[in-house]
Amino acid sequence: MPDYFLSDVHLRLDEPDRGHRLAALVDRLGPTDTLTIVGDLCDFWYAARQMDADPMTCDGLRSLASFRDRGGSITILAGNHDAWIGPFYEQTLGAKFLPDTLESEVQGLRLFLAHGHRLGAHTAWKTVLKGRAFLAGFRKVPGPLANALGAQLRRTNLKNQEKFDRRGLATYKNYADRHTGDHDLIILGHVHSPLDTAPKRPRLVVLGGWHARNCYLVIDGGVASHVVETLAE
Repeated sequence: MPDYFLSDVHLRLDEPDRGHRLAALVDRLGPTDTLTIVGDLCDFWYAARQMDADPMTCDGLRSLASFRDRGGSITILAGNHDAWIGPFYEQTLGAKFLPDTLESEVQGLRLFLAHGHRLGAHTAWKTVLKGRAFLAGFRKVPGPLANALGAQLRRTNLKNQEKFDRRGLATYKNYADRHTGDHDLIILGHVHSPLDTAPKRPRLVVLGGWHARNCYLVIDGGVASHVVETLAE
């Protein structure tokens, strides 16, 4: 009965490859497996402008619903992109939706999980993306203008991603150093660059984003393995 963890897939209907890749992983899971998504399963673009579409047109969401139907367990933590769409996850996917952090014991390992944006690894102006008011307003923006704003946001993200990830990873390492002895494994998201500090204790695993790779952690037989799959060119 393996336990799987991933984050930051940022599903959106105009980026179908992310859904295809997520489905390829989830479709392999058995009915006794568990899956915990550590925030940002869906992108703010989906939450703001694509929720009226049939969610089952997304391979990733369809595979998650199928996994739950065959007995699998899904837990989703609130990320900064999808903090307010918990009812959608619960009703559509049969998932358990939780706030940003979770402490649990899994196969003998003491875990602390958080999306991470509340630990200090965030860009201040982006906090607006998690607000219901912003998403409701952005849904009403005319398509051409919304597309232009989205393109500008993407350019800004690409330009600043390396700097953001470097700052975020340093924040996470400091957090782990302050909690020596509290946890065996600290699992975080939000920062899209994967990191694994094994054999250091507590072991810090930054799951990594799904924009340019597939990333997940699996605990099987009490052993945690961080898998990072680079996409073929």
